Parts: sequence; C-alpha cells; structure tokens
Amino acid sequence: MDNMRYIDVSSWEICDSPDGFIPVDKGIAKTICVLNKKGYITKSSCEGHHDIKFVDIDEVDIAYLDEFKDDPRAIIKNINDDTFDYWAEVFGTSVYVVFADDYELPNIPEGFKFEDNTLRHNIEYYDSNLKRREISLIKEEIRKYNKILYEWANNLPDNKRKDD
Repeated sequence: MDNMRYIDVSSWEICDSPDGFIPVDKGIAKTICVLNKKGYITKSSCEGHHDIKFVDIDEVDIAYLDEFKDDPRAIIKNINDDTFDYWAEVFGTSVYVVFADDYELPNIPEGFKFEDNTLRHNIEYYDSNLKRREISLIKEEIRKYNKILYEWANNLPDNKRKDD
C-alpha cells in the first residue's frame, strides 16, 4: 500500500507526482498543508507507524543481564564473560511535526508536547506491565492524535511573520 503523499511547496496542496514536491505521510498530509498555508512552515513530520523492528545493541555490562532476561522487548543474542549483546525492540512511535522556525504557538493540541520546535505525541506499544498492546488499539491511537492535530491546525490563526 502506498502510504506516501507529496506536497507542492508553492501551493501547499497534496499531489501525486514527486517532481518538485516534498514527501509526507498520508495520515498527516492534510495537517501539513494547513500549517504551511497558515504560515507555520514545517521541516519534517510523521503520522506515527506501527512497526515491529529491532536495533542491535552490543557489549552491555553483564551486571544488567537480569534486567533484560524477562523484558519482552529484548532478545538476548550472546552472553560473554563480562558483557552481553541483545536486540531491543523499538517499542513506540510518535505523531509529530517539526517546524522550520521557533513559532510562538497560541496553544498546544490535547495530548501533545511542544519542545525544540517539535510538536509531539508519543505512542507506546507496551502497557505499564510490559504487556504488548493490541495492534488495533495502537492504530486507533495514531488515528485519534492525527485527527486532534488536524483539527488544531485548522483552528490556528494565520501566523504573522515578525517582519510583516
């Protein structure tokens, strides 16, 4: 399934052709168009994704081995005399927008944090008991926060540039 959309940087409209356009995730593309049209220029964004992937971690001090043995997000791959190696699951995602400038936003959308020019809502794959959440619940949360972000963007006033 094609999950990518392109935005024309002159009109801030979604287009199908990649020539001269910027790629944007489908679920956040309308929000990015609205923000840029209103003068809140964006640098990057993500709609949030449910991906199961692992990163490779090597040479961790053996003293931490017991902490990782029962963690469902880790797979021990090698135990040495004083270190061990493991694969760590990427255990969350984010719905986010990175702005190109330091804007003073009049408010922040529900459930989001704004720091370092980035508006972000984190979504965890595991609950507080380290039990994996249902994929449908994760995807529902991704949709919910993209909707909140879109509605927030639609209600933002136009950004007045400092030099206007």
